[in-house]
Amino acid sequence: MNLPMPCANQHRRAYLFTNHSPREIVSGYNNISSEDFVVAVDMGLERIHQLGLCPSLIIGDLDSVSPVVLSLYPPSLITRHPAEKNATDTELAISACMNMNCFSEIIICNTLDGRFDHALAIVQNLLEHVSSSSRIRVETESQVLFFISSEEVLVDRVGQNISLVPFTPEVVFCSSEGLKYPLNNLTIKQHQSRGISNVISSNPARIIKLSGEALAIITISN
Repeated sequence: MNLPMPCANQHRRAYLFTNHSPREIVSGYNNISSEDFVVAVDMGLERIHQLGLCPSLIIGDLDSVSPVVLSLYPPSLITRHPAEKNATDTELAISACMNMNCFSEIIICNTLDGRFDHALAIVQNLLEHVSSSSRIRVETESQVLFFISSEEVLVDRVGQNISLVPFTPEVVFCSSEGLKYPLNNLTIKQHQSRGISNVISSNPARIIKLSGEALAIITISN
């Protein structure tokens, strides 16, 4: 099957429903609109079906999805890959969305409660596209994960916990506003846990990063 052609609207969102799609996500499934691109990643199709959403693309080796559920959708929506391959189904879905050059945001719906290696692979996928014009994040029921930009502005997050985890030998911060523990002129080494459990104290909050890559993990409830 040929993937849909790149679209003219660069401000659409793509939602990727994975095998471990949560019951709900932080931003709310009810905010998914008819303009959004809904991707079923293998068994994620079953969660989409439960929610009454219409998939725009069904992708993966499809070895976990129910054949009965799969049969409800036209073959034209399906991109099937072999079970033995070099990329995970989620990575294939992200690449498909990136190739469309169409989305301002890509939201991966995943509980992160399954195999740790699979969860870590999703973080690696985020890192691969850290310089992309599309902002990619993972949403669970209570957490949001993304790599911060050089100037990250956090809106409507007061009281939420934020942890910053280095994914390069070091991450150098210039300054911050609206955090309980300021990041001014702070360097965090990759082996250090100093960035864990900060708190967002004002709206908006701002983080200025000079160098390195840091994964932000925002927790809306403890």
